[in-house]
Amino acid sequence: MNSIILQCMVCVISLVALQAAAQESPDSSQPLRFEGYPGASEFTVVPRKDGLFFYPGGQCHEAMEPNPEIRTLNTMHDAEIEHGRGRIWCLSCHNLEDRNYLNTLLNELVDFDESHLVCGGCHANRHKDWYFGAHGKRVSNWQGDRTLYNCTHCHNPHKPAIEARAPKPAPPVRAGLKREQGTEHHKSSIWDAKEEHEEQ
Repeated sequence: MNSIILQCMVCVISLVALQAAAQESPDSSQPLRFEGYPGASEFTVVPRKDGLFFYPGGQCHEAMEPNPEIRTLNTMHDAEIEHGRGRIWCLSCHNLEDRNYLNTLLNELVDFDESHLVCGGCHANRHKDWYFGAHGKRVSNWQGDRTLYNCTHCHNPHKPAIEARAPKPAPPVRAGLKREQGTEHHKSSIWDAKEEHEEQ
C-alpha cells in the first residue's frame, strides 16, 4: 500500500514539475512569430485595407466552398500571378478559410494592413532593409515617430516588379527667363567608351 502511495506522489510531483517547466519555456511545437529585428526603431504602418476594391474578400468567398486546387482563375481576379516565377499561387499568401486574412509560410493569420509580414517570409533581406529604412517610403516626418508605407503600397502583390515609366516632360521655364538653345551634349555610357577603346 505504501509503495502505491509513494508511486502516486512521485507521479504528481513529476506532473507539477513538467507543468511548471512548460509554463517557463515556450512550446517548442509552436512556431515563433516574427516580432521584428533587434535594433530597429518602432514604427506604424499606414493602413490600406479599407481602400482595397476586393476587401473584405469574405463578401464573395463566404458563399463559396474553399477550393485549394491550383488552377487558372476565370473570375474578376488577376488571371495570372506574375510573382515568384510560377512557384506561388493565391493560397501561398491568402488564407483558405478566411479570405479577410493573409497567411505566412508558417500558416499564421496576418491582417491585410500587416502584409509586410507575408512579404518578408520570402523577401527577408528586402524586409530587413524596409524595417531599418533603406527600402520603401517613410511618410509624415524624418525625425520622431516613424510611419511607413506597406510593401503593397508600391508593389502590386500579384505583379510586384515596378514597371518602367516614360519620363515626365521638362519643367517650364520661369517667367522672365527663356530657354537657352545650347549645343546637344553627347552622353556616353561606360559600354560606349569601352567599344570606342576597343576600336582604336
